[in-house]
Parts: sequence; structure tokens; C-alpha cells
Amino acid sequence: MAALLVGIAGDALMRGGLLRLGFAIWIAVLGVAVIAIDRDAILARDDRQRALLMGGTLLAAIGLVWRDSPMTYAVDLLAVLCMGALTIWHGSGWRIESLTVIETFRAMLLAVINTVGGAFGVALQTRDERSNLAQSNSRARAITIGVVLAVPPLLIVTGLLVSSDKVFDNLVQSVVNFLAIDGIQHVIVAFVLAWIAAGWIRAALGNALRVPMPDVRTPTLPFLSVGVGLYALVALLTVFLVTQLRVLFGGESFLMATQGLTVANYAREGFFQLILAAGVVLGTLVVAEFLLAANDTRARQQFRVAGALLLVLVGMLLTSAATRMWLYVRQFGLSEDRAFAYAVMIWVVAAIAIFASTMLRDRAYRFAPLTLVATAVWVALLNIVNIQGIVVRVNVARTVSGEKFDAAYHAQLSADALPALIASASKLTPADCKSLSDELATSWTKRASNRQVNGDDWRTLDVPLMQA
Repeated sequence: MAALLVGIAGDALMRGGLLRLGFAIWIAVLGVAVIAIDRDAILARDDRQRALLMGGTLLAAIGLVWRDSPMTYAVDLLAVLCMGALTIWHGSGWRIESLTVIETFRAMLLAVINTVGGAFGVALQTRDERSNLAQSNSRARAITIGVVLAVPPLLIVTGLLVSSDKVFDNLVQSVVNFLAIDGIQHVIVAFVLAWIAAGWIRAALGNALRVPMPDVRTPTLPFLSVGVGLYALVALLTVFLVTQLRVLFGGESFLMATQGLTVANYAREGFFQLILAAGVVLGTLVVAEFLLAANDTRARQQFRVAGALLLVLVGMLLTSAATRMWLYVRQFGLSEDRAFAYAVMIWVVAAIAIFASTMLRDRAYRFAPLTLVATAVWVALLNIVNIQGIVVRVNVARTVSGEKFDAAYHAQLSADALPALIASASKLTPADCKSLSDELATSWTKRASNRQVNGDDWRTLDVPLMQA
């Protein structure tokens, strides 16, 4: 019944476009349903982790309402899915301190299994509870007889009332048309959401479907098997970083002579690839640690040496990437995707620091839980700092120092940028201020027109858009 009510609420709340305010309210309704069924199980002192995971899911959903930026929206939506999956994983008997890289994949698999098949578990559990079956059958039989007896007089009286009053006739016709056309769609959406909610609620209560899955054990390889790849990466990164030194000291004349590139073009190319390469190296280190035998002391010592070398080189690689982006921002200004790239770099640096303090010190069991905490803090900071506001302030500061201000670009930013634009308008030249005003009027008039065409729905609003 709780899942059915949640499904009906979801059908009403998640219509009209992006999953914003309506979706956040629906996530809150999910949590309320779980607490209403078994409050003691959620708030039990010996199992606060479940409450933390459910609270994290709700906070991530609130992030969808707190910011209007599309990039922040994508991060918050992914956070909702991840926290929801971890809630199901916890409901299958696991705890956060036992989280590993392997368990993250198990959590994703359990999330899919429970959202798709969790309602089956509810049905099977209900079938097995036969203590009140006779009483339930008698009630169902009584209700069925009551419905059969009530239908004929209801139909007759409805027909008479329809023929007696045109207003009531129109009301009945609209209800019939709704049930015939939109009603089917509403029933399907509510049923699908109720089905998903049933599995999630059951898992949140600690009764997730437990599908037998084989334990993934380390193959206990010797260090030589993984050392080949690790030291090959050391050699590759060393060669690459040497070329970066040549660029750094050679400057633009070196780039023009060797590659025909300006500093700006050089800075623009390869930044995101460098971030991705750093992530791949970190992932390789995690896999290499898993492949080694836990009791092979010599192999572990050799891994720590190779890992430390790689982490130093990855740190230099990230420094090179940051330098490239700084050169590009100095030349062309800051944009949302460039600022977000800096944010991703901060997360990678945090993951590297956690790796160095855990896996390189024989504390691999702490890597995944600490990374989870760091990621949660990172997502929260993304919502707090307002990336688009930073973009506006940086670019206005560049304009004050004599650089060109791109009014068209800033007018296309989301509602997150409006407070900073309004606060910084006095620092712009009259020409730039006039250009920005015209671009904002054009942009937001178009957005308002699109919202009117698509329906100005409160369920798709967020806080910055409400204030715009």
C-alpha cells in the first residue's frame, strides 16, 4: 500500500520536464513511507548508517532544487542514484566500512535487481504470511459483494443527474475523457513507480533481495605480473613530462617552431585528456593492489615503491593540466565547463591523497569508504560554491583589468549566474552593461516563451529560477 501511494504521488509530482522540485518531494515521500512502516528500524542506534544513506539521498535530491546549473544538475542526479543504490546494498546486509571497489559494482547490480524484482519479493512475502488469510478472504468477499450491489444504483442515479443538469454532464464527460485518454497513462506511470518504490522501500527496511553472487577473490599474482604495467606507466609519464618541461621553458616560440601552435591553442588541447589519464592511472593502481596477494610482504613493498612513483608523476601530470587551463583562462576567460574541469581535478587530487594514505600503507579497506565520504563532500561543495557565480566574478575581474567581456555567453548561463551578474554590473563599462542587459532580455524572454509553450510547471522549478 505504501508503494502504491508513493507511485501515485510520483505520477503527480514528476511531470512537466526536468526532475527538480517535484522529484525532490517524491524522494522525501519515499523516505516518509519507509519511516512510517518501521520507524524504529530506521532510527535504531545500532544502524544509523541506513538513516545516513537515506538522508544523503534526500540531500542530493535537494541539490537538484538548490542549483540551476546543468552540470551541477547532472552531478546531483547521479548522486541521488548512487546513494539510493548504496541504501539497497546496505539493506542486503552490508555496512559502509566493508565497502570496496568490488562492492560498488555489487551495489549497482543489487540496485537493478531490487528495483526490477523487489516487488516480487513483497508479493512472495505477503503470500507466505497466512496467519490472517481467512479474515482477509472474508473481507475481500464482503467488499466484492458490496461493489456488485452498489454499481447498478450508482449508474442509474448518475444517468439521471447527467440528463438533469448540463454542468454536471460536462463534469462527468471530462472525467470519462480523462480516464479514457490520460487515465491510462497515469495508471501506467503510477504502476511503474510503485513497482520501483516497492523494491526500494523493502531494501531500505533491511530486507533487500539477496541474489547469490560469487565472491571475487584476488588471483594472488606476483609483483612481476603487475609491475610490468606499472613501471611501463612510470616510463611513459616520465617521457611525457620531459616534453612538458621543454614547452614550459621554450615558450610560444618553441611551440610555433615545432607544432605550429600558439600558447592558447596548446593550452586548449589536451587538458581533459590529461585529467582522464590521471584517473586511468589511479584506477590501474587500484586494480594492481587487488591482484597482489595480501600476505606477500615483498610484493607489497615493491607495489608501494611503484605506487609512490606513479602518484608523484600523476601529481606532476595534474600540475601540467592545471597550468594549461590557467594559460587558457588567462587568454580567453573562465567558462562553466573549464571551472567544472577544475572541480573534477580537485576530486582526483583528493582520491590520490586517499589512495596514498590507505592502499600505500596497507589500509586498503579504508580506501572506498573514505572516497565515498570525500565524494559526498565534493558534491556538497559544488552546490554551495555556485560555479557559475565564480565564472561571472572571474570574468568581470578580467574585464576591469582591460580584457573583453563576452556578454552573449554570460547571458546564456542559468539562473545561478544572475545574482553575480547583477552585483557585478556596476563594474562593467556602460557599453558592456548595455550589451549584457540586451542579451539577458533576449535570452530570458526566449526562456519564458519556451516555459509557456511547454507549461510553466512548479514541479520543474528550482530556487534560483524562482528568484529569477
